Amino acid sequence: MAELTDTETRLVEDYLWVIDLVSRCAQGLDGGDWYYLNDKAQDLARRAARLADTAGAIAQATRDDRPGSRPRREAVRVAVAFGGRHYRAGRLLHPQREEP
Repeated sequence: MAELTDTETRLVEDYLWVIDLVSRCAQGLDGGDWYYLNDKAQDLARRAARLADTAGAIAQATRDDRPGSRPRREAVRVAVAFGGRHYRAGRLLHPQREEP
């Protein structure tokens, strides 16, 4: 598959931060570490807002039909599954597909 565009890379990175922090929140909850959960939930809120900004910019560019504004769904999916394999939430939400 071709390299990711800058827009696709930003989208994948922002989304993987959210996946990472959801996983960390689950870890805090499982361990009953309320300080850790609180800390990671605050980080999650900030990173989710950044993801929303990125997704909003992509949506606007797509509406305006700017060239190259539409991320390739499959490229983003593969990158998220690969990058998310390290995180509990990533493995659950985006399992890597087996190659035939």
